[in-house]
Amino acid sequence: MFAASTTKERSFLVTVMILLLLLLTACGNAEKKNGADVQNAGVNEAANASAGASFPRTIKHAKGETLLKTKPQKIVVTYFPYADHLYAIGEESVVRGVVGLQSLRNFPVYDAYTKEGGAKDLGSEANIEKLLDLKPDVIIGWGEDAKIYDELSKIAPTVLIPESENWQDTIGKVAEVIGEEDKAQQYVKDYNDKLLKLAGKFEQTGVKGKTAIFMMTWGKGFNYYGGVRMEPYYKGLGFAKFDGMKDWGEISLEGVGAVDPDYIFLGKDFTGKAEMTLKELEKSAVWNSLTAVKTGKLFIIDTEIVGPLAMGQMKGLEVMESIMQKL
Repeated sequence: MFAASTTKERSFLVTVMILLLLLLTACGNAEKKNGADVQNAGVNEAANASAGASFPRTIKHAKGETLLKTKPQKIVVTYFPYADHLYAIGEESVVRGVVGLQSLRNFPVYDAYTKEGGAKDLGSEANIEKLLDLKPDVIIGWGEDAKIYDELSKIAPTVLIPESENWQDTIGKVAEVIGEEDKAQQYVKDYNDKLLKLAGKFEQTGVKGKTAIFMMTWGKGFNYYGGVRMEPYYKGLGFAKFDGMKDWGEISLEGVGAVDPDYIFLGKDFTGKAEMTLKELEKSAVWNSLTAVKTGKLFIIDTEIVGPLAMGQMKGLEVMESIMQKL
């Protein structure tokens, strides 16, 4: 019933598919902080620490404190989700280099920020020589950079922000580095307002409580997603999970048939690794017998909307809003 994958493929999926850089190993307490009831912990923490502050300012972070004498104009990010945060609040001009930028290039929502002439792609891991060449004002890193913190600090003032699967935990802390906490708070507010408004429409139209599966073709079957990053859709909007759904899992076409969800959201295979294609699925009797396919509740989506990053999740709500207008 469930498709198999090699160890190499499984590793590739975990590191590239959604998190694209070890986000699946993020803090376990993030499980409690997503959906409509998010309290914006990271934003409020940063805002309370330096609300109304100007430069110079002292940033408290995972390795202690870092003094920033002036507002940074050139930032290097060693953990690409934090570039997402700066893009989300409209501060793309300060991002001069990103470790893992290629990961963002897999998703259309970042097209405007990853083209030639934008931030420099610094490869898949922090390289001291490449960072030196960019002469950054500040380096924003993550937990994994603790082992090279001293080296990074010799290049520029360095702030380490522990990663989380919930972008609302970290966006305020990233924004604090450039003194733009208000922009982060507004982004979170806009997101949560949109989520609550859309949840009301789900309830009014009877979509709330309908089963849904978010998946992508992989190998000869599919991968589906149901963990923390999906709470805006399940806990927030009100889609129902199928019995036995895990945070992440592999499922065959026959398995999807057994679940037979009311809605199917099929992510585009940006990896090019899947053996099964949509054209092949359209020829399948099992596929064509699915309730979602027969009732027009199959939607092909850009895969970033099932990821844990700020811009992807905002786009996800926009996609859901567009779908609701068609129902």
